[in-house]
Amino acid sequence: MMNDEMEQFERRLSRQPLRQVPGDWRAEILAATRGAQPVPRAARRAPHAWLSTISHQFSALLWPHPKAWAGLAAVWVLIFVMNFSMRDAWPRLAAKSAPPSAEVIVELKMQQRLFAELVGTYEAPDADRRKIFSPKPRSDRAEILLT
Repeated sequence: MMNDEMEQFERRLSRQPLRQVPGDWRAEILAATRGAQPVPRAARRAPHAWLSTISHQFSALLWPHPKAWAGLAAVWVLIFVMNFSMRDAWPRLAAKSAPPSAEVIVELKMQQRLFAELVGTYEAPDADRRKIFSPKPRSDRAEILLT
């Protein structure tokens, strides 16, 4: 149906005589085109700022696979967000953990001694050595407070 209408329209159009453009219009149009000089290619190009040049180069770099680059950028943003969100949680987790019990500390010291014996250089750590008690002179302030 559409083809029939198009054929009829074309037949009516071909039967109509062509009209000439008025002479004064024709002269005005031709004068305007003669007066217009072609713009050189370098002049047509607007001067780009350095930011737009970088943007153009960046888009040319990413053009082959923009979805892959966008996905990679999204993954990096997710990693940074998770990193900064976890940074605040670690001190709270460390504060909540209980100090090791005395049994655990004794067991760790025994393991250190065993390891040192196996390696062959066993020296008792400073904390395990007995400290020699020597009384030190007391100040006279205590006597003044008592009397």
